[in-house]
Amino acid sequence: MQVEYKNIDPKLIVNEIRNGRSLESVQKVFNIKFKSEVQDLYLRGLMELGEIPQVAFNKTTPSKSLVPIPERPTVLRRGRAGEQPAMVIQTPNFRTIGQSGSITLNKALLIEQLGFQVGDYFEIYREEDRVVLKKVAGPQ
Repeated sequence: MQVEYKNIDPKLIVNEIRNGRSLESVQKVFNIKFKSEVQDLYLRGLMELGEIPQVAFNKTTPSKSLVPIPERPTVLRRGRAGEQPAMVIQTPNFRTIGQSGSITLNKALLIEQLGFQVGDYFEIYREEDRVVLKKVAGPQ
């Protein structure tokens, strides 16, 4: 379902949020009824600015990435002593840390590109200049 929001430019929403406004204050400034509409406009603005891949909101077919994914090189790196080498999968997508300190890891990235499944558990840690999501059996 494609929804239009009263001639509000989604890029204005992105700029307001980048300038430090909360979703609630943006909602009041632009007289938007629901916070979810602000979030939708924010995502549309990011897509228009080219910061996240374009997606169609009115798809009826199973989800597939709209950005063609080039052949992803698989690189093996040396594991720690006694460990097997880990596989590193590089994707053409980049993420940045947002104003609130969060980073978006969406279904398209985790499930469709990296091959994880709904319900997987992860351990998160830093390894040199990398952030590692390591799949684990469950919460520990």
